[in-house]
Amino acid sequence: MDYNGGTALYKYQWDYIHDPQTLLFAWAEEEEEGAMGVNPKKGTPIAIISDTTMTEGKVFIYNGTDNKMKVKFETSDTSKTKITVKLTILLETSKTTYTYPKTGVDTLIFNQLKEITLDSIPEGKYTLFCKLGNTEYKTNFYIRKQKFEVTVKQLEAIFPSTDSKRIKEVVDAINENSLLFGINTPERMAHFIGQIGAETGGLKKLKEDCGYTAKNIFDIFLKPNLRANSSSTTGKTFKYCDLVEGYNCTNLNSCDGTNMGHADCDSAISVKLTSDGKCAWEFVNFDSIYNIKSSYINSCTLFDYVYGCRMDNGSKSTHDGSTYLGKGFIHITGKSGYKALSNEWNKLYPNDKKEFHGKDINLLETDIEVAIKAAMVFWKLNNLNSKADAGTDDTSIDNVGRKVNGVTGTGLPNGWQIRRTYTKTALEKIK
Repeated sequence: MDYNGGTALYKYQWDYIHDPQTLLFAWAEEEEEGAMGVNPKKGTPIAIISDTTMTEGKVFIYNGTDNKMKVKFETSDTSKTKITVKLTILLETSKTTYTYPKTGVDTLIFNQLKEITLDSIPEGKYTLFCKLGNTEYKTNFYIRKQKFEVTVKQLEAIFPSTDSKRIKEVVDAINENSLLFGINTPERMAHFIGQIGAETGGLKKLKEDCGYTAKNIFDIFLKPNLRANSSSTTGKTFKYCDLVEGYNCTNLNSCDGTNMGHADCDSAISVKLTSDGKCAWEFVNFDSIYNIKSSYINSCTLFDYVYGCRMDNGSKSTHDGSTYLGKGFIHITGKSGYKALSNEWNKLYPNDKKEFHGKDINLLETDIEVAIKAAMVFWKLNNLNSKADAGTDDTSIDNVGRKVNGVTGTGLPNGWQIRRTYTKTALEKIK
C-alpha cells in the first residue's frame, strides 16, 4: 500500500478516540441574511484532502506538504443558502486545539466546494462543524502521518515458542487496528507487544490461570499482607482469612463493612512461625504444611473470594470473581473494568456494540481480532501511548506495567522481569 500521498482506511466511528470534552463555540450571533429560519432536512459537512473525501468514520494517512483543504456542506437542499463553518483540530502531540478560522466563523453556500488554507495538516482529530439557525452538523475524521506495521517474522523472533497460527492472527489484528489507536511508532508498538506478551504467557493464554498451588496463593494473596501483631512477638495478622484452614469467616455472601473476610485476622492458630517471628513455610515444603483450604487450590473459586466485593464485583456467592477474572490480551479484571471496556468500545464502534460485562465476555478468549481491539481500547483509556513515548528503559516499562497489571509489594508491576524482557526484545526486533 502506497502512503506517499494519502491512503484512506475505513473504520467504524472514530469519534471520541481521544475522549476530548465537547467543544462549544460562540457561533456568530448574526447569520447571513436569508439563512434565518432555514434548515435542510439532512446535511453533512465534507472535507477533501488530496482528492480524498474525509467522511465520518475515516482515518487518512497524509504525508504531503500541501496545507490546502476543500470543504463543503452537502445536502439535498438545492437552494443557495449560506451556512456557517468552523474546523477544529485536536493536535496529536500537544493535545491543544487549533481552529479555522482562528477567530469567528467562515461561510459556505450549500453544495459548493470552498478551498481553505491551513497553517499545516498535522496529526490529530479533525471536526468540521456547520451551523444553520439552531441546527448544528459535524463530521469527525483523523489524520495520521504514518502506519507502523509488524511482521510474522518479527513476532516469531519475540515469541519463539508460540505457534505460527496464533502469531499470524495477532499480526493481522495489530496491523489492521493499531493506526486507529495511534500505536504508530516502534516504541509504542514495542510497549504494546511487550505488555500483551507478558499478560498472556507469550500470546498464548487469553484467560487468567486458575491453577494456583498453595505456595502461589501464599505468595500472591497472603505474604504481601502479613504484618507483625502488636500483642505478640511471634504472631502475625493477615488478610484473606478464609484461605487458611481453621478459619470459618462469616459474611462471605454479603459485601458489608468486613469486606467479605478480607479484614485482618489473627494467624496464631493456623500459621506456623519460627521463634523470631518469621514464617516457617518460607523454609520448608509449602504444600505439606501450608494449611491452605483445598477448595481454593487449583480452582477458580479462589477468585470468587479474593476478587469479591471489589472492582464492582459482588460477594463470593455471585461468582463475579471467577466470571470477571482476567481475559483478553490485556487481562481485564473485575466487573468495573469490563464495563469501562464496553462503554469505550461502543463509543468507538457504535455499529458493532459489545457487552463485555455480559453476553460478549467470551469473545475476549475466542476472537483474536476482538481481543486485540479490546486491548487497544484499554491502551487508549489508560493513555499508555504517552507513557510509551517516555522510552524503553526499565522505569518507563515499569510505569506502563503498573497501569496494565498493578504492583507487587515492592512497588514494581506484577511480572516486571518478563515485561522488561519482552518490551526490549520487541523494540530490538521491530526497530
